[in-house]
Amino acid sequence: MPTDATFLLAALFIALGAIGLVYKVYTDRDLPPRISADYIRGLNLVLNRKTDEALELFVQMAKVDEDTLETHFALGHLFRRRGEIERAIRVHENLLARPNLNEAQRHQALFSLAEDYLGAGLFDRAEQLFGGLRDSTTLADAALEKLVTIYEREQEWQKAIDALRKLEMLRGAKSSQLAHYYCELAEIARAAGDRALAREHLRHTVRSESGALRGTLIRATLAREERDYAQAIPLYEQIIAADRHFISEVLPPLLECYREANRLPELDAYLERLVAADASLYRDLALASIVGNLSGSKALEAAVERFVFEHPVLAGLVNAAELRTLPAAERGTAMRRIAEALRGIALSNARYRCTNCGYSTQRFIWHCPSCKLWETVRPIQSVPLENVLARP
Repeated sequence: MPTDATFLLAALFIALGAIGLVYKVYTDRDLPPRISADYIRGLNLVLNRKTDEALELFVQMAKVDEDTLETHFALGHLFRRRGEIERAIRVHENLLARPNLNEAQRHQALFSLAEDYLGAGLFDRAEQLFGGLRDSTTLADAALEKLVTIYEREQEWQKAIDALRKLEMLRGAKSSQLAHYYCELAEIARAAGDRALAREHLRHTVRSESGALRGTLIRATLAREERDYAQAIPLYEQIIAADRHFISEVLPPLLECYREANRLPELDAYLERLVAADASLYRDLALASIVGNLSGSKALEAAVERFVFEHPVLAGLVNAAELRTLPAAERGTAMRRIAEALRGIALSNARYRCTNCGYSTQRFIWHCPSCKLWETVRPIQSVPLENVLARP
């Protein structure tokens, strides 16, 4: 909800517009300016927050010319910012009813009315108006951008692709989210059992900077579901090599592939190479193993054990020194119990966070619902064990 300061500032801009109009009339004609008494009265009503009276006066004003048009737009924008959508719609519909608007002015009024509809959640009406402006000489870029926003919200991915491609042509630059739209279509095709169509959509993600990892993950999933482990395994490992943050997402299906292919020793060797190349990676492996309740890999068991023994809080709570002296079988049983307790703690806290706005969630998503950016949600690479376990 806009604050009092916001209202006053917006009203001030409207008043300043009138001052600019006075200056323009005076300097252009070198005569004392003549401004409608109704116009001045309307500005005074806005400044005094008598918005209902101001609206009626502006709507009924007999003359709307180039000089007063901007004030109407400013008033409509003010109403929209304050959440008074019906009043904003009335202002812009009144403008569109005026026969003396030129094409550019009419397009601006249509765009403003479309924004009103968008703010009111009337997406069909907004889409229709923005769609009519996609070839406008002045507003095509802005209209297409709004259409992309609507299609994203409505999950109409093919329409989003078409609008975004036209927007790219206008701007002469590639967008970051196009590959994700194709990934969305690929996921829909995969869910419907049309694997050929899914792969066709994924062709558009290969050379993209954003969405490429997601495309690789879907291709790996398709191969795994087809039991083509020879293809799936290197694809999963390719994702880890590109971004270690995805270990928690990739490790469970990767383990499944190695197990189903009867190649678990190869998985252990691969994980040991990862830790040898980056010693801190054992924590990522341990957390992924704990949260995913993974078993069957000696390398993952070693990572979990090291995580517990070297954790500044856990080591003391579980008496790591005594655990180290236990026979392997007893130590393994104790570790499984500890991992189960840690998993409960991990699953009771957010597991993913948007690096842009801080939005957090338990489930991995590619599109942040808060800031609307793509591929900014990342797994949280730690669990708040210190805060939870340190409680008395």
